[in-house]
Amino acid sequence: MSRTHLVDFLFAGLSRRSRLFSQGWGNEQFLEDVAVAAPFQHAPAPITPAWGEPQLQRGLQVRDGTFLSPLAGLDAAAQTAHVRWLSNGKGRPRGACVVLASSREEGFALRERLYAPLAREGIDLFLLENPYYGLRRPLGQKGGALRTVSDHVLMNLGMVEEARGLLDWLRASGTSRLGVAGYSMGGYMAALTAAVVPEPLAVAALAAGASPVPVFTQGLLSWSIAFALLDGPRGDAAQARLRLGRIFDLANLTRFPPPAQPGAAVLLACLRDGFVPGEETRALHAHWPGSELRWVDAGHVSALFTERAALCAAIRDALARVDVPEGPPKQQVPSA
Repeated sequence: MSRTHLVDFLFAGLSRRSRLFSQGWGNEQFLEDVAVAAPFQHAPAPITPAWGEPQLQRGLQVRDGTFLSPLAGLDAAAQTAHVRWLSNGKGRPRGACVVLASSREEGFALRERLYAPLAREGIDLFLLENPYYGLRRPLGQKGGALRTVSDHVLMNLGMVEEARGLLDWLRASGTSRLGVAGYSMGGYMAALTAAVVPEPLAVAALAAGASPVPVFTQGLLSWSIAFALLDGPRGDAAQARLRLGRIFDLANLTRFPPPAQPGAAVLLACLRDGFVPGEETRALHAHWPGSELRWVDAGHVSALFTERAALCAAIRDALARVDVPEGPPKQQVPSA
């Protein structure tokens, strides 16, 4: 931890005021079912986004859309997925990338600021809002602090299924060069999406690693979890930490095969990251032979302010490397 960036410590200290999982484990039957299930074995139900009228914002065409989440079991407020489409509006795009949100990130403003240069270059961006965040926040939930562990697992499953559904819609609409990206939790879920999509897919996993377990049980994010309270009347923090680790280890990326084209994967890690251990990104790189691992001299939080060019370059380069199927193009996605 000696190399951890000061901003990471400050952010973790502020975040602990809003506790994660303040209402405990949540739906115990669901957590038991998840432990024995084989997720992502079947294609998600097809989605049909309903798009609003495009608006011109800072030189980009912006269109907001909604669709019914293909994941059953979400809170009623989270069942409608919200997505923002950014385009330069200048004809056929060079490619399209679904960009997933980070933990506690609500709305689209941060990702718009970070990745707008890619849209100006001709890469269409589709920014999904996570279940249980922003417009999808359940009644009674305070900000981005999810109330239960089962809510968090549902959110993660929803992120992957909705990203898969949107990618399927883009592919069926004629977009051939496709990618998925994200930062922190968004980067991890982007990597998981790439691992379960059978077609070649570019992936930029930014500030993410192979397993979420050390992030939630050891790193600075664990400061936001009151483990003794999570354990209930016994108040055994150690046992709660172990159980949370067992649940989240079910999504360890080394349990899944590498993506169809690992050579189109760019992993970016922060040298002074207090949230995601560097060895976890190295483990993912080793599990995905042919992927590229890049480092930036920044912390987990500070990189969002100082490394925009590197983040955009990771997405741009990953998309440039993905194989594009041969054959005549299908019907094109309507212009934004």
